[in-house]
This record gives sequence, C-alpha cells and structure tokens, in this order.
Amino acid sequence: MSKAKIQDSKVNSGYIAITVSIILSVIVVAIAIAFGSSNLLTRSDFLDFNNKQLSFSIARSCLNYALLRLAENSNYVGNDILNISDQQCTISPIETSGSNKIIKVKAQISGATTNFRLTVNSSSLATVSLEELSTF
Repeated sequence: MSKAKIQDSKVNSGYIAITVSIILSVIVVAIAIAFGSSNLLTRSDFLDFNNKQLSFSIARSCLNYALLRLAENSNYVGNDILNISDQQCTISPIETSGSNKIIKVKAQISGATTNFRLTVNSSSLATVSLEELSTF
C-alpha cells in the first residue's frame, strides 16, 4: 500500500469516529432532555393535584363552618370570608328555596378552584344535595 492511501484511510477513520461520537452525544442529550422534561411535568401535575386537594379541603371546611353557624342561628346569611391557616374561602350569601337553604362556597389555591353548592333542609339541616360546580 502506498503512503498516501494509508494517510487517507487514517483521516477518514478519524472523521468517522468524530461523526459517530457527535451523533451519539446528540442522542444521549435528547434522551436526557426527554427524561428531564417528563420529570418536570410530573412534578407540575403533582403540584396541581395537591393544590386541588387543598382547595377541596378548605371548601369543605367552609361548608362545615356555614352549617355550624346555621345550627347556632337559623338567620345566618353567609356572605363571609373565612381564613383557614394561611388560605381563604368565600361563603356566598345563603339562598332560601322553599324549605331548603342553599350554601355556596369557593376556595381557590394557586389556580386550583373548588366551588361547592350544598342544599340542606332548613329545619333539620339534613343534606339534600352536594355538588361541586365549575362556576357559580
């Protein structure tokens, strides 16, 4: 073999090795980005889930507070803002519909909102219906 052909094959094998290493590096980086972004999305979903659970619990606490106030005083009209720890919920004005009272509460935690509408019997405060609504 001539000296020129040996040098050409060494140069070509060098380019092939560099090209293969660049392609493998790009593939490894792409896989790392894919796993990293899915991890971030999972954390975001988990945080949204926790915020929804917290808003749900705060809203239920508001309902219990409103029921307690109705039990203490049948003329309770609602229209309160209740602070629970460092969170807030809103009790809308209580509506009367026949022999029932309708209590609406809203809790919003970092974009997660829970709206409840509770209908109770005015005299016994027994639950007639409880609904979670998207809006009032």
